[in-house]
Amino acid sequence: MKNILWIGLLLCLSAGSRAQSLTLQQYRQRVLDYNQEIKQSQEAVNAAVYALKSVKTGFFPKVDITGSYSYQIENVTFMPDTDLKHDNYSAEAGLVQNIYAGSAVRKQYEAARLQEAIARLGEEYTVDNILYAADVNYWTVVANRNLYDIADRFVNIVSELFDVVGKRFTEGAISKTDVLMVQSRLKEAEVQLNTSATNYRTSLQTLNIMMGIAADTDTGLADSIQHISALPLRQEVDVALKKRPDYLMAEQDIELARVQTRLMKASYLPNLAVGIKEKWGTTLINIDGDKRFSTIAFANLNIPVFYWGKRRQDVRVSEVQEQMKELERSKLSDQISLELNNAWVNLTESLKKVAIVSSSLDIAHDNLVLNTFSYNEGKLPVIDVLSAQVTWLQAYTNVVSAYYQYKVALAEYERALSGF
Repeated sequence: MKNILWIGLLLCLSAGSRAQSLTLQQYRQRVLDYNQEIKQSQEAVNAAVYALKSVKTGFFPKVDITGSYSYQIENVTFMPDTDLKHDNYSAEAGLVQNIYAGSAVRKQYEAARLQEAIARLGEEYTVDNILYAADVNYWTVVANRNLYDIADRFVNIVSELFDVVGKRFTEGAISKTDVLMVQSRLKEAEVQLNTSATNYRTSLQTLNIMMGIAADTDTGLADSIQHISALPLRQEVDVALKKRPDYLMAEQDIELARVQTRLMKASYLPNLAVGIKEKWGTTLINIDGDKRFSTIAFANLNIPVFYWGKRRQDVRVSEVQEQMKELERSKLSDQISLELNNAWVNLTESLKKVAIVSSSLDIAHDNLVLNTFSYNEGKLPVIDVLSAQVTWLQAYTNVVSAYYQYKVALAEYERALSGF
């Protein structure tokens, strides 16, 4: 209990003094609201939806209306004493319906539907990556703030010792060497404090930029790095494969490649379209200037015959691309399995490390108190106190590092398993 209280007191020094501090969930939401990559992926989804609607129109007949007008400047004699009229004009409305195209339109629709699904999965994948980066940034700032507080406390500890040795030197109880050793250690502590401050401000700027606010904003963070949530259950790779958007995208890519192959094969088949046209206007040889209506029904049949083997080669290229997509999926499956297992090992080992370093900090603290007391009683040289101070600093730094590693490992495991 003493160990927990001691660690908790120091790790929360910065959190309690800040107004409007952000929790991790609040920070995540602000990042999601601002992030430009997510907005780009959302636009990609919109584009895919519009493309699907565009392809869908291929199932319906097409209607066109055209018109023309011409004026013959010179007089043209068609027959003796018969001149053609100068004006020629017409209006035409036509309707065409594809009857058969080797199911090309249906296959194009299937391809567009798959591309929309891939775009939506791509958006999920982008969100997962952004949330992971947000988690890491959040805990990096919290850790760096705690390291700064540690460095500041260490400066105070060494300063107190420097006051003591200064007084004892004035009294003639110790040599100048002791004073110089402590003074040197104090300068080192001040340099370390400056470095910690720089690291904290730099990481805070990154955190602010991800929210779209001014880099120098003094954003407070509410969540404590020492909080350890319940260890999640270990899951097999099959669970991850059913949830990971990148793997689901790979599966959709394979299906898309298969549809594109079938679309290539459709080029071997004939195309048939029927239509009707209604025309009004002057005749081609306009003598009397009369306007007439005419109706034309038609059918267009196109039978591909010979293209020097181009279609066959196109089909082969598409089939090879299918095989490449399947190999990519297999490679990704192995990668996900490795990521999941490594993430689990890192998570469990980091949790063990938290327990070990927390115990070490308790020991280092007691040792520092004891050595300081013994020095004040004249029972130990100052070098032992300085050594105990460094041990305490390192132990505390290890605690912050261990908690930080656990937070990052947890985020990595969540992303490896199924995203956020």
